Formats: sequence, C-alpha cells, structure tokens
Amino acid sequence: MDMTTEVWHTQVDVEEGLESRLECTICFNCYDNIFKTPKVLQCSHTVCLECVARLVASLPPESEQGKVSCPFCRQPTPIPQQGVTALQTNQELLSNLPPHQRKEEPVWIEGTKLCYKQDPESNQSDLCICVDIGLSKKDIPPPPRPRSRLQRFCCLCTDWKRLLLIAFMVIVLFCILLWPVQCILKTGNLKCTTEATPTKLPTNSLLVTHGI
Repeated sequence: MDMTTEVWHTQVDVEEGLESRLECTICFNCYDNIFKTPKVLQCSHTVCLECVARLVASLPPESEQGKVSCPFCRQPTPIPQQGVTALQTNQELLSNLPPHQRKEEPVWIEGTKLCYKQDPESNQSDLCICVDIGLSKKDIPPPPRPRSRLQRFCCLCTDWKRLLLIAFMVIVLFCILLWPVQCILKTGNLKCTTEATPTKLPTNSLLVTHGI
C-alpha cells in the first residue's frame, strides 16, 4: 500500500507582512523620515526615533548613563554623544517608504523636545515643529505640604455663609432637644404646663361675702 504525503501550502501575503514591518512595534505608527525614523538598536530590533527618545528621557537618575535597554530583549544600547538622533537608521525600511520619505531629515533634541525645521528651499522655511518626549524631572512640582489645623480652620472660616447656616441649624436642633428635657425636670413629665387647682377660701371670708 503506497503512502502519500499531503503537503499543505499556505499563501503568505507579502504586502501585508511588509506593512506590519513598516510600523513601529511600540507605538504602532508608520515609520517616516522625521520623528518616526526607524532606528536600529544594538540587538537588531528596530523602533522609531520618538519612542527611543522617550525611553531615554524616562531613564531614572541611578540608571547606567549613556545606555538604553531594548524594550523587547532588555539588551543595552550605547547612546552616541550626539544623542538618540545619531543612532543607526534602518536603511532597508527607509527605502520601502514612499519616495518623498526615503531621505532622512535632520532632527535634533532641544531640552525635552524633538525638533525639526523644514527644508530652507520650501516655502515655509521658518516653520519649526517640535514634539515633547517627556517632562524633565526638575520640572515636576514637589508634593503639597500638609496644612496645619490653623490653616484648615482659616479655610473653613472663609466660607462664612456655610458656617453661619451650620451654626443656625445646630442652635435650632439644640433647642428642640432641650425643650422636652426642661419640661421633664420642671413638671416630671412632658407636659410643660401645670393644671391650676382651685384655692379654698376661709369660712369667715364666705360669711362676709354673703352679708352674714
């Protein structure tokens, strides 16, 4: 009995695979020749320039200076003295971009921003575009100090209308609760008025009134 082996062929969409390669694996934005320029790390992983710059800006002070870890394999990559913009560009991916994006444009770091200025030959030569890559640790405001009791009381007194309303409600509530207690202490029950008992006149007074 002859044994035949069946071979299943899977059709691979080359264009779909190429499109996925042309996206940054961190931010999932398409590569370009400015802020999203594909940069190659020492571990051969490729990410866009903006994502690498954000990784460098978020490094803690106690981390190893001059190196950034790959977000996928954690292998460190030395940062050139010129900054992350001087990292090696993936020319293969850049060549697969549209024709007007195949030339890498100059981008520089200014403080915590990535900046780009258009070609002087263009009509908008004075236009400078910057992208914030993260706040500087020096710009983070300190946590607020806890307020003292006197400060909290002063803040409460500023809202005098609310304080006056609360005081009035407390006085009314106190009077409502105090009235039954006062009646109990005075009369021995909740009736605050006592019944008037008729007074007996002496016998001599009755005789005088009747003319006897």
